[in-house]
Amino acid sequence: MNIEIFRGYRQFVGEQGVLFYYDGFLSQPIITAIGEALRGKLEAEDSASRATRKVFSAFIEMMQNIIHYADAGPAAESSVTPCGNVAVGRKNDHYYIVSGNTVATSHIERLRTKLETIRAMPRDEIQAEYKRKLRTDEQDENSKGAGLGFLTVARDASEPIEFHFEPIAGSGNALSFFYLKATV
Repeated sequence: MNIEIFRGYRQFVGEQGVLFYYDGFLSQPIITAIGEALRGKLEAEDSASRATRKVFSAFIEMMQNIIHYADAGPAAESSVTPCGNVAVGRKNDHYYIVSGNTVATSHIERLRTKLETIRAMPRDEIQAEYKRKLRTDEQDENSKGAGLGFLTVARDASEPIEFHFEPIAGSGNALSFFYLKATV
């Protein structure tokens, strides 16, 4: 990398309040190591343990989402390590967490419907739905967990979660990049 590009990147990161950024392969040990470093950084930055807990909780859910649902495409082996990226920052007294990973384009409508439903819920409904899902054995056939991930992120967020899908050129319309943002 050219020094001028790095200088510009460093300036951009500072302007955006980025505290942490990762782009690459993800596994449970990597999430654990990153999580410990992030928790230490958040605790050093802010003594408000409630905000730290919410940022950390949303971060973990978003990283787990990448591990469970990142899609490398139809030609990829099932043993391919998931890849994605995540940024955590602070701007105007709020933290933000943004994640991104590839998803099969065929999953977009299901994801969009789920996310739009959650975005439309008032905070008390999000909390009630979260508690309801904890108490029931209801299983989302497309979920590799209890189906609580997006609800957890929305519950911890101070604003409605944001998302965007972008087709990946050269994938034959099979893959899209999925962005998810939470503000805490």
